[in-house]
Amino acid sequence: MKRFFQWLMAVALMCSSTVFTSCSNGDNPSIGPTYEPGSAYRAVLQSLDWGQDTTFVYGHKVPDVDAVCSALSYARLMRALGYNCKAKVSSPINRETEYIAQRLGFDVPELKTFVAADTRLILTDHSDYAQCVDGAKQARILQKIDHHVEGDIKDSSIPYVRRKMIGATCTIIYECYKELNIPIDDETAKILLAGLLSDTRNLTKAATQHEDSVAWTDLVSLLKLEDEVAEISRQMSEAGSNYDGMSDSAIFVSDYKGYDIGGKSIGIGSLKCKVEEAEDFVNRMLSVLPMVLSDNGLDMLFAKIDINVPNPDKSDLDNPTVKDGFYFIYYGEGAQAVAETLFGPSIREGVTYTKEALSRKQIVPLITEIMQ
Repeated sequence: MKRFFQWLMAVALMCSSTVFTSCSNGDNPSIGPTYEPGSAYRAVLQSLDWGQDTTFVYGHKVPDVDAVCSALSYARLMRALGYNCKAKVSSPINRETEYIAQRLGFDVPELKTFVAADTRLILTDHSDYAQCVDGAKQARILQKIDHHVEGDIKDSSIPYVRRKMIGATCTIIYECYKELNIPIDDETAKILLAGLLSDTRNLTKAATQHEDSVAWTDLVSLLKLEDEVAEISRQMSEAGSNYDGMSDSAIFVSDYKGYDIGGKSIGIGSLKCKVEEAEDFVNRMLSVLPMVLSDNGLDMLFAKIDINVPNPDKSDLDNPTVKDGFYFIYYGEGAQAVAETLFGPSIREGVTYTKEALSRKQIVPLITEIMQ
């Protein structure tokens, strides 16, 4: 296991560089540690086949804050450049997104669950068809802006790709505004900051990078939220883990992503609970695995369940709880072997446990390596 996680850290370091791909006019993709300068970026955008109709900007299905806000902010950027773009969501937003949109005062995109063939799309915060709006395989994908490893929507198949392994997609889009010298107004700043706060948990998540900190500092200063940002982040987290009134199956899919890996259809949920509720919560989630697997036509189903314990630092009033490892539950043929390769022997049927601080974004490449 030690060697395995040493390998993981090496991969993480290698993946911290930027991937820029411009395949217009038959060019081969180019990969480098920096983006093209603003003038070249504008030229690539001008070369795209925009057509006459609206180009829709989508984050992933079961959208979290970064998916919603990256789509919103990138659509605003494209409109500022003169392109007819509009953000949409492919499924209803979650409670954390509802909270922060109301708290900061911005409108969320309208729901549009299907796109017709040849619809022009820009994808943010995802790189897998399983997470796309229905109809995406028959659509024309013009751009992909993402912070995950390359999925089955290959970079080489899209005219413009901007992918960087950092904390939030909204950080990448913040950099796009800066590169293109497009002013960030207050509403755009609120949208960008919301996605950044959520996906980095106010710069505390393991995937957070220097670029996220730079964007955070600028946006917080612009909005004059220095004295409020920690409390806003805490309330976002509380809203995201508020499962009151939800069925167990609805809880499971409240933060869920689908993947096609090694010829298998896989779902991975991401949940959290308090330590005193952990046993009951894990049992409840285990009980819905068969139904969720069947309803979604999956081969394997997993979920990480973060365990929150009281913060031993009583002076840290903004963070009353901290994470203390997570349970990784599994179901489906072959799922046990995958889970135990990752995190060691099951502590009981359907359940493994680890103290490692890993996000779903970091777990997916590990599963891919095992299955391929």
